[in-house]
Amino acid sequence: MESYLKKINDKVKAKHTQQEAEKIKKRYLIAGGTTLGLGLAGFVSAFITFMVLFLVYETDEAMIAWFVAIPFILMIVAGSVVTRIGDMLLRDDKIMEVEKEKKEAKQAIKNKKFEKKLDKLDKSPIIGAIVGDVAGSVYEFNNARTKQFPLFEDDCKFTDDTVMTLAVYQALKDCKGDYTDLSKKTIECMQRIGRQYKHSGYGSSFYHWIFSDDPKAYQSYGNGAAMRVSAVALFAKSIEEVKELSCKVTEVSHDHPEGLKGAEATACAIFLARKGKKKDEIKSFIEENYYKLDYDYQNLVDTYTFNETCQETVPQAIYCFLISKDFEDCLRTTISIGGDSDTLAVISCAIAGAYYGVPKKIEDRAISFLDQTLKDILLN
Repeated sequence: MESYLKKINDKVKAKHTQQEAEKIKKRYLIAGGTTLGLGLAGFVSAFITFMVLFLVYETDEAMIAWFVAIPFILMIVAGSVVTRIGDMLLRDDKIMEVEKEKKEAKQAIKNKKFEKKLDKLDKSPIIGAIVGDVAGSVYEFNNARTKQFPLFEDDCKFTDDTVMTLAVYQALKDCKGDYTDLSKKTIECMQRIGRQYKHSGYGSSFYHWIFSDDPKAYQSYGNGAAMRVSAVALFAKSIEEVKELSCKVTEVSHDHPEGLKGAEATACAIFLARKGKKKDEIKSFIEENYYKLDYDYQNLVDTYTFNETCQETVPQAIYCFLISKDFEDCLRTTISIGGDSDTLAVISCAIAGAYYGVPKKIEDRAISFLDQTLKDILLN
């Protein structure tokens, strides 16, 4: 827009005298202001008409008022554009450059404030997710079915769960508090970072998505939607924003209702844990809005089988957190029920990280399995 305005400005100043140019500027302002005023007046009239027809007369014909309002909305847009052009005419390059510098300075201040907030950010949910992934990686296809196992085997490793968790975290950081383009940034970060770890364990459909030149959502309800969402709870300021951001980072690939639901339930549970809510409050919220959590631990140990869907992973993971005594017990409890061990533990331990915090010894050991690229994303 700024470059387009500059072209108009240069053209007017080149072809007309100062007096003629000022008249042109005045015409733009008058035309734009008049159009804008008429548009606003028409829109307000249409709105009042709608309210009277809908509330007083309760007629279905009230919707016609909105169709009448469409031309006035277009007039508002057109009037705003023409007025903006008139306002910018005759401004010299120095003034425009000063305005540009002011904008850049304001943005720099915003960025600095965001970076300060980022430095103070408690990353326990993300660290908890990484712990669950690394510790659970060796039990994904060789279930433990007991709480008595070494927390970190030598052949433990990070998987796609960690890679995508940190990719979403990077996308949220890159937004610097403005989440308008979060979905776009999520795709960019997941592809850029994800392509560096093509052997980290992606499912076949998501693998193709990662390496696609034109990635599209593919109606997935896989538990990958829930395992990568923990960072949302760190940046959201309310439960409503949790839902909004969760949707934006999930729908880029997992746009099935169950995929969106699993991610949102996970993010909300983490957010509530961060806000100091009690376990019974978290359980009530999840049961009222997402899943029933009436499981029996021993029954899960005996009968739960490998499953990669949100609807058969997320509620079990949340249940394991709810019956845990501390962070380590949550990790051991989750892995002990079997199933998709690393992803289950990513989800439950992200909540546990927010609720209990992550013991430093466990945190340091888990992070030691990351390479430098992933450490930089997490720690910087």
